[in-house]
Amino acid sequence: MPTVWTYPWSLVSEGIDSACDRLSACGVDELRVASHYHSIRTLDPRADPPSFTAYPGGCYFTPDPESFDTIVPPVNEIAESTDPLADVTAAAAEHGLSVNAWCVCLHNTRLGSEYPEYRLQSAFGQHHDHAFCPSYPEVREYFTSVVRSLAEYDIDAINLESLGFQTIFHEHGPEFGHSKQQAVGGRTTEMLFSQCFCRACRERARDHSVDFERARRLVRDCCREALNSTEWRQSLASLTAEYPVLAELFDFRAAVIEDMVADLAAASGAVNLDYSVADGFGRSPGDGWPAGVDLDRLEPHLDALTALCYVSDPELAEDRVRAFDERFDLPVNAGISLDPDLVGSRAEWETIVSRVRGAGANVAVYNSGLMTNEHLDWLRDSFGANRAENLEAYE
Repeated sequence: MPTVWTYPWSLVSEGIDSACDRLSACGVDELRVASHYHSIRTLDPRADPPSFTAYPGGCYFTPDPESFDTIVPPVNEIAESTDPLADVTAAAAEHGLSVNAWCVCLHNTRLGSEYPEYRLQSAFGQHHDHAFCPSYPEVREYFTSVVRSLAEYDIDAINLESLGFQTIFHEHGPEFGHSKQQAVGGRTTEMLFSQCFCRACRERARDHSVDFERARRLVRDCCREALNSTEWRQSLASLTAEYPVLAELFDFRAAVIEDMVADLAAASGAVNLDYSVADGFGRSPGDGWPAGVDLDRLEPHLDALTALCYVSDPELAEDRVRAFDERFDLPVNAGISLDPDLVGSRAEWETIVSRVRGAGANVAVYNSGLMTNEHLDWLRDSFGANRAENLEAYE
């Protein structure tokens, strides 16, 4: 079942019905529509003339106001569409397409700016606007309400992104400034700097075995040591083995995320939850633990996983899919990027699609709003025949 990520403003700009017709003809079966999203600035290469569009973080659907209390969801308006998700689901149904509501969770500068009391706070006491902390009950309640509202739409799934404690080095600021941190040498230092020690974490940790203040002091000391030495090359795994309090800290993080995802699963009801794996160290099955994402603990609450294969090496993509498939008893999607720096030719595209499909994965393509007409031709040639057969059965 080929699927594409897409932006509601791209669909509206083309005309939602025309866009659904075009993507259906390209063999696409599902649209993953940005529904709760971070700030963004995109170039539409198929517009005449090619044009940039920018939006702050927010919703592209109409939330149920009765479901929200402390944190109120910001809603972005798109010209000619008062409820983009409703318009997309209606048009998609006419073309035999299913809809997956793409929901970015804890990474949202607009939310952090408007509700600063719920931001992530480092071991040094600095807050970061782009990252909500999931230890706050208000934050978990907010995303539970978002998922519950999305589940009221005619959708088949919700694609969750940014579930874990966020890195402090991926800010989407209101001015889209460049982040400079050349002294941070490697992911271990990045993950240590990104550990949250806010009020909510401290209060919640009282019910856990972790010595929270000792963990904070250790993280702070390690960060200072890393910044003061060009030869500091500790791995987070070795530090965790050396200092049991770090292992307890990461177990605490995992408990927080597990509770949040369990709440999201309850709120989604019959609508499937599909998680795009990209928190923590990277995109492999065991990379999420520094961000509190332990997939073994989350598996009972999820219905599918998307392995992000944004790579140029087909063998690496296939191996990643097989690693997920062997470890988890969940359907696996393979996310493929059409970034020309990764997939620069039709032959490269066909090879990587063949390899991940051969590994048993559904293909998810990023992103129809960023594709050229030639990219759409690639989709049509790879998926169109299957789509024609599916449409005949659908009719």
